Amino acid sequence: MEGLAKISPEVFTRRARLKRENLGLSTVGGQASLKTLLDEPDFALASFLLSVLGEGSFLSLLWFLRDNAPDPVTRQVATLTAQDEARHVAFGLAHLERHCQIDPMMHGRLRGAIEQRHDALSNTAGLNALVFDALITLAAGSLEPTALQRGFDAVSQLQADMDRGRRIRLRKLGFDETEAEQLSALHTRNFM
Repeated sequence: MEGLAKISPEVFTRRARLKRENLGLSTVGGQASLKTLLDEPDFALASFLLSVLGEGSFLSLLWFLRDNAPDPVTRQVATLTAQDEARHVAFGLAHLERHCQIDPMMHGRLRGAIEQRHDALSNTAGLNALVFDALITLAAGSLEPTALQRGFDAVSQLQADMDRGRRIRLRKLGFDETEAEQLSALHTRNFM
């Protein structure tokens, strides 16, 4: 895969079907989370929720996958995908930084978008337990109890990294530390 500039989405489908015929299904909570993005009529707010918060959190997940990959191909796919996602996040931040400079009401609109999405998803279960367990097992590298504890600690660190990244991006948009912490805590529990 060396020298590969771009990864086709087909790579993920092939990888997912490597050891099984059918792909997994999205949970109701995951579908509801995505629907909130599609239902947002304001491009700036949708971009904020998707690029700055969702894909920004996803970046942490991709680096986690890279660091805990069971093989070189998975490591390379995670690395290249993270590089691509980083461009999306950078574009979203630049777009919104400009909006915040021009529109003095933008911070209130961004805050409102987070709060509205949080309220819309308040009845969802958050991160799928199977995904959570898979991440722990991946980071553990084995099913030994001490390894599983290390895997659990690594996933806990992943969640802290996601929160820290969201707070950094929110601060970059002009929110103070307290507000960035509060708003980051309202982000979806399913990493989107």
